[in-house]
Amino acid sequence: MLEDQRISEVITYIKTVKELNKIVFGIMAHGLIPEEIIHAAGGFPFRLSLAGDKNSALKGGEYLTSATCSFARNTIGQFEFQPELYKEIDAIVAGNYCNGEISAIEMISHYFNIPSISIIFPSTKNESALKFMIAELEHFKEDLEQFTGSEITIDQLSEAILLYNAERELIQQVVKVQQERGFPLSGIECMELLYKHFLYGVKASIENLRTSLSELQEKSSAMGVKKVIFAGSGVPIGDNILQLIENKGFWVIKNLTWTGLDYYQSLVQENSIKGLAEFYINAENSGRMILSDNYFADLVKTYEDSYAEGIIFYIIKYCSIFPSVISAKLKRSLSDQQIPFLEIERDYGVTPNAQLQTQLQAFKEMFE
Repeated sequence: MLEDQRISEVITYIKTVKELNKIVFGIMAHGLIPEEIIHAAGGFPFRLSLAGDKNSALKGGEYLTSATCSFARNTIGQFEFQPELYKEIDAIVAGNYCNGEISAIEMISHYFNIPSISIIFPSTKNESALKFMIAELEHFKEDLEQFTGSEITIDQLSEAILLYNAERELIQQVVKVQQERGFPLSGIECMELLYKHFLYGVKASIENLRTSLSELQEKSSAMGVKKVIFAGSGVPIGDNILQLIENKGFWVIKNLTWTGLDYYQSLVQENSIKGLAEFYINAENSGRMILSDNYFADLVKTYEDSYAEGIIFYIIKYCSIFPSVISAKLKRSLSDQQIPFLEIERDYGVTPNAQLQTQLQAFKEMFE
């Protein structure tokens, strides 16, 4: 199977990374962990980004209640179903991005004997929150220094920030050329660009983005499809929701989730802890800030600016950052602007695809 081949290739790569005496830090893929600091410490940030399936979800259910986000449950299950890959992780970074992440990291650290390092993010944007964020990143830096036994110098941190900014600039160029050329890359192809980062790190991602950007100049625009924006929950590796959407004749031209290129449209403005704090605290598209009314205003503006024909809003079932108020705000914001939209709530790996197919068919008929 393709996914088995992908995992085998990643295992080989991670082993090569460890031969260079790099420490592998596992981080939940959808969090806001500042990879720049990990990179500056000489570590390798590895995104826990596999979707899993029914088996891994059931196994994860032995650690967490079934009313917990399926991504969290599947991630725990993967530690038992993909032991050759996950045993390469030396430490795990625990964030407070959502309840599912907090619970999953605690279970993984305890039951699989993996040391954990914590980092806490504020859920507001004001002067005191920024001060807290700066202090928290300083503590995170100190924890990494203690764990690795090496000091993180100002030059190392600056170099790491510049590297990650270079990747973001390439992502922004791809997004720009995409729009200029009529969105020749499908949503699936764009998502694969980010998967490269999740599994192989920032340097491999930069090389891949440069190649893709060069090839993109020769591609023709998408024709005969309904252009839609994809927002809400991200799509872990192995979840086929975008494939199902695009097989129905839709074309995802904007992906505003953590698995979308459009998520990475800002840069760190100062090569320092303070610059990182300002960058991460202003990550408006993140679930941590998704209750902000600005999120929905930006969603409407993105829809208007991109000339999309509809919006698909995806929610992973039991996701703690998407309570019922989100659905109400979504419907109010988009209905007021008469924007066609489809809201999908799904427990991937469990919900039959036939149910989703019916929803997508009904949405498609709205345009006919």
